[in-house]
Amino acid sequence: MNKVLYILITTFFFSISAFSAEKEEPVTITQQSIKKVGDQVELTMDIVVNKLNSKYKLTVTPVIYNTTEKKELEPVQIAGKYRYIADQREGIADEDVFVITRKTSHTIPYNVSIPYEDWMAEVSVDVKQFQEGCCSFDEPGRMTVAENKLLYYQPEPKFRLDPYDYEFTELEQYTLDNPFLHSMEDHNQRYDILVKDRDKGTSVVIFTVGSHKLDMNFQGNKDALDAIAKAFKLIEDDPNAVLKHIMITGYASPEGSLAFNTALAQRRAETVKTYIQSILSSPRNELFELHNGREDWDGLRERVENSHMAEKSEILEIIDSYTMEQEIRKTKLKQLNGGAPYKYMLENFYPPLRSAGYVQVFYEIDRTATVATAVTDELGRTTWVDPESPANVNITRINEALKFIKESDFEQALTQLLQAKDDPKAFNFIGVCHMMMKNYDESGQWFRKALENNDPFAQENIDQLNMMRRVEF
Repeated sequence: MNKVLYILITTFFFSISAFSAEKEEPVTITQQSIKKVGDQVELTMDIVVNKLNSKYKLTVTPVIYNTTEKKELEPVQIAGKYRYIADQREGIADEDVFVITRKTSHTIPYNVSIPYEDWMAEVSVDVKQFQEGCCSFDEPGRMTVAENKLLYYQPEPKFRLDPYDYEFTELEQYTLDNPFLHSMEDHNQRYDILVKDRDKGTSVVIFTVGSHKLDMNFQGNKDALDAIAKAFKLIEDDPNAVLKHIMITGYASPEGSLAFNTALAQRRAETVKTYIQSILSSPRNELFELHNGREDWDGLRERVENSHMAEKSEILEIIDSYTMEQEIRKTKLKQLNGGAPYKYMLENFYPPLRSAGYVQVFYEIDRTATVATAVTDELGRTTWVDPESPANVNITRINEALKFIKESDFEQALTQLLQAKDDPKAFNFIGVCHMMMKNYDESGQWFRKALENNDPFAQENIDQLNMMRRVEF
């Protein structure tokens, strides 16, 4: 072969190869996003036209598909200046065609919505290109702009559903553990406590039959009075607490004369008062309210009501007949059914009624009612805690945020949680809020912090976050 001809041919093929290697795609896709909004699928992207011969027309068609289905979306037609003029002359120019008039790149926004179909839950998106000149056709390769994207995923964030318990001061915990100790808010119910909730709302001091002398070694009196003394010390040691009221009630059983029983009940109340004054650092007389219960008909009635006595209804009717004189009621009880029911009550119901003195202690905490929170235990006893105390302020914020999260108000929840952002209990909740607000990077950071602190829900939320990230791109 002629050496010059060989060099020309080699140079020609090298030039073609170099041109092919450096050939620029007619368009590129940027700012792409596909998502499900309501019952529609929205696809948005920018079609960047890199280079188009002025005599050519380019058709760009997005295609949504999965392994079994596909759907071509609305195409975009782009024409060079001279091609558009030629089409106009022939009356075939498309009104929606984009005309390229300069040899620079152009960006064409694309936004289309189509009805969502079940098969579209996970799809890919390609872009087809078809280019035609005056007498030639070219179909550049399809571009994949999204692969296996979830268009629908309803996250179910995982988090603790129950509010955190407040941390009690020693006095607050002691109030829950000891039924005789009450917040001053319960003071107006002191008589109801005495009658309806005596067993779980008072401390009992026991006297021997017919006596008002205090025996510390008799039937748990020392333990009862030591517990009362400890309550006084806790109140005194708490800088926010003040001892406000001590109610002491003396009783005698409804047997014997009313006059004797009334005097005995009063002396029993005064005996307890004298002892309590001896253990108080400031035994102010105005602290005390003494109540003379005289004969304990309420206690007797409660025991009869809770019994299985055959004559229960008749006994209750006699007890409830307040129009009768006390002594007449006693006589009728003794005469009922030959005295057998009365004998049974003397043996089983009267002993504790013969010896009871009851104590209720009320204290007040220096805080506003707007921040004090009632806490009631399984026995119905109530105490108050301060949600703004250093021990409880983060718990308050997190519990308040939990309410907002359950209402799907994640912005309000996040406002509360960021005030407790250094508390590990808040980490997972903060991550949940960011995830549901689609702040995926922030969400991931908080979930990882929660996971490092052994939060039981963090890993599940990380898995859901990874699913959420596939929904939009």
